[in-house]
Amino acid sequence: METSSMPELTRISDAERRRIVHEFVDETVGDAHPEVVAMVRDLTFRVRDTVELARAAGITPESPRAGHVVAALVAAYGEVFDRVDDAGYRSALLARLEVANDPRTERYFQLLATVNGWTPPPTLTPVLDWFIAALRHHPAP
Repeated sequence: METSSMPELTRISDAERRRIVHEFVDETVGDAHPEVVAMVRDLTFRVRDTVELARAAGITPESPRAGHVVAALVAAYGEVFDRVDDAGYRSALLARLEVANDPRTERYFQLLATVNGWTPPPTLTPVLDWFIAALRHHPAP
């Protein structure tokens, strides 16, 4: 959402803001909405937990041990999105993670939570930073 549209958001009703958000989600994922939400939520928690465990164990993104973590994470993404772990998929996944790790993306989800009265999601920046760095060091299975 453009920042120039932000003042408009403050003038519309809560119901209208919710309608706009729901309309966007419906147009984006259609009838698969509940399935997509469940898959993404589960995947986000699995990735966060896996990376946090690796970081806590002192596994750096460039280490050989990180290669095993990356393989497990790419397999989890592949399972959800029906993809096979190969260099092409790792490259595509890296591009997606870089977009997701853009501070504007995090800010968007914080604003979305505020508009809808949800609890803002915790930051994924440290997790995504580690995963992105590890994918760059381990670009192929």
